[in-house]
Amino acid sequence: MDPMSRDQGLTHADKDPRPPKLSLAAGVFLAVLGVYVLANPGRIDIIDGQLRYEVAINWVTMGRPVLTDPLIAQLMGVEGKQGFNYSYFGPAASVAAMPLVWAGTFYDDPPGEATRFMFSLTTSFFGALAAGVLFLFYIELGVGVREALAWTGIAAFATLMWPASDSTFDNAQHACLVLVAVFLGFVSSKRQSPYLAMAGGLVAGLLFDYQEYFALIIPVLAVSTLDWSSRSDHRRGLGAGAFLRPFWLVLKLDGRGGLRELRSPTGLSPDEVHAFHRACWRYGLFMLATLVGVALALDYNYLRFGSVFENGRTFAVSRLGFPIFGNPLAGLLTLIVSPGKSIVLYSPPMILGFLGIRHLWQHKPQIGFMVVATSAVLVLFISTIAFAGGDWCWGPRYLVPLVPLWSLAFPFVAIKKGHGRDLITAIVGAGLIVQCLAVGVEHHRFFYERGLEDYFWAKDPWFYFKHSALAARPGEVLSLVEGAPPGAVLFNAHRNPPTYAILGLPRNIPRSRVPGWMRQYRIFYVPKPWPLWMGDIPPDQRAIDLKAWLAGTFGLVLLGFALVHRGVQKLAWSSQADQIGGEAALLEPH
Repeated sequence: MDPMSRDQGLTHADKDPRPPKLSLAAGVFLAVLGVYVLANPGRIDIIDGQLRYEVAINWVTMGRPVLTDPLIAQLMGVEGKQGFNYSYFGPAASVAAMPLVWAGTFYDDPPGEATRFMFSLTTSFFGALAAGVLFLFYIELGVGVREALAWTGIAAFATLMWPASDSTFDNAQHACLVLVAVFLGFVSSKRQSPYLAMAGGLVAGLLFDYQEYFALIIPVLAVSTLDWSSRSDHRRGLGAGAFLRPFWLVLKLDGRGGLRELRSPTGLSPDEVHAFHRACWRYGLFMLATLVGVALALDYNYLRFGSVFENGRTFAVSRLGFPIFGNPLAGLLTLIVSPGKSIVLYSPPMILGFLGIRHLWQHKPQIGFMVVATSAVLVLFISTIAFAGGDWCWGPRYLVPLVPLWSLAFPFVAIKKGHGRDLITAIVGAGLIVQCLAVGVEHHRFFYERGLEDYFWAKDPWFYFKHSALAARPGEVLSLVEGAPPGAVLFNAHRNPPTYAILGLPRNIPRSRVPGWMRQYRIFYVPKPWPLWMGDIPPDQRAIDLKAWLAGTFGLVLLGFALVHRGVQKLAWSSQADQIGGEAALLEPH
């Protein structure tokens, strides 16, 4: 279906100029957040998260972003100013978690349990926020409200955004910020607002406080501020083909700096030239605002290591004993087509994004170009690093920031009756099944059952063409029916508390004995979401009041659905009132 005819086919309710967009977006946020929280592990699921938690809790309680846990400091700490141990990660993920960690300190008995539980929910908030913003983005693109709600649900629960939002890895936080920055940039072009362009730049700049390599895609994200009109809408902005031509314009200004004469060998009108200037102004403001995030990152470097250019990562990498960069061909094919890490297999609705990008490009060229260019830059860069798969993790987590961008193309898929609809249903159904499998089982199990080395990916860059965590997951889920082995007395490895991260194997255990070592711990043989494992923990060792949290979280889901239902009903009532008014007008004598 052509995007423009799609807009013409929207119901009157969907095109009502007064839709309760913010109320609907709030309902989407609350409903998605509730589901994400219910599916959350409720514990720190990776050592990277434990490191960021240490920074957050110490910043809240001590006023310093230091590492005090001896295990974490020994494994991943870097010595900095005044002899303190610091993290080599950026500050953003820890700062984002600090409000939740602070709230956990009021009920932290046993010590650390409540704060670690609250920390584990951080990325779920970002994932839910991304869903709410995606819904608003669909509306700005001209998608009908009901259709936008449906596609938002598909993006939230049938793509890699769901498991990424239920992890203490911070990749879904990256995805949320990318989407928010692009959304603000796009709205700035529609509203001709330099302030919204600056707001988008501020958000994009925060990506630098997570990982410096996001500087590669920030200039491409800023393309969202440009106003490339579609072929049928040249009067509202500057056409995509014409946008590059003003660089060849010859301008003559009068003595007061005003435009006196315009000679355009490229055929642009004065209005198009002015549109070009405004677009350049928004783009420049977007990029200028990103420097706030860069300044914060440099200041954080100085705080830890006494130099704005030292982030501690070089010291950390030197201890690993392998090169940062690997085989780019192996990395690229691993991310795209391998059985073990393909973005398409772990997030099947991406296929719909690929099918819809052409129509999105025709409808909003700047967004289509931005999605494709951002993907090309990020995929090519990630392909060059030795750990392109981001292990140990579920799926190609470094590509998660691209998922909401490609989700923008979902509504622009050319839907045909019969086999076309069946294909879309099958793709969405496959995506939902994959994500349910993803949140069901502890992801370390796949790696331990095979006795893999810590850095197996550096020794064999083609590993994921031979093994697949996705293919192994159905068997892992079915094994949960049998329950934990009789010898699994302790919940977590190394006698750690339930919410503490798994830190890896004891050094004295040969890799051949790892599967037997696993059978001592229940964490590998129980469902991953906290409502399904916390009941087995003695009440005095639980991080939270289980019944109260279950009631509150289900209430959150119901409140979200109630807001969405109310908004949709309001649209229906508005449509009926307008229809009655129109019929009455036809009956009046003329």
